[in-house]
Amino acid sequence: MTGWIMSIVGVVVIGVLIDVLTSEGESNKYIKGIYALIVVLVIASPIAKALKSDIDFSKYFDQTFDTDSAFVDSVNDDRKQSDEQKITIYLKNRGYDGANVVIFQSTSNIYEIDRVNVDITLCSQTKEECEEEIKKIVFSTVNCNEVRVYDNK
Repeated sequence: MTGWIMSIVGVVVIGVLIDVLTSEGESNKYIKGIYALIVVLVIASPIAKALKSDIDFSKYFDQTFDTDSAFVDSVNDDRKQSDEQKITIYLKNRGYDGANVVIFQSTSNIYEIDRVNVDITLCSQTKEECEEEIKKIVFSTVNCNEVRVYDNK
């Protein structure tokens, strides 16, 4: 830091000498322009040194963050209920009134659907008549690994 201040003082002294020794005219304008460039470079030199140095930011950001599992579970439950309602509405619009939809999600913090169970016991259709169509509806509505259709008639 003191070296940088000494450099600025030295450049100012040289600037005064240049101003005293140069005559008025065209060349004086160019010499002052070059001098101004040198002053800017001397003042900005610590910035270049700071950018080249390896700054350890980990001492400022070395904290670990814990997730609020209650909040994550609450959000995942809300998404699950919303998806169950959405599937139920799509099935009802396709003529499967009374279908009961249950979503089974993965145990991780990330909301992923493992399986969707659709119980059509209260519907007028049988499992054999509509299983493929129900699976297509569910797969087009949510991203899941497996769909099971139940008929306990």
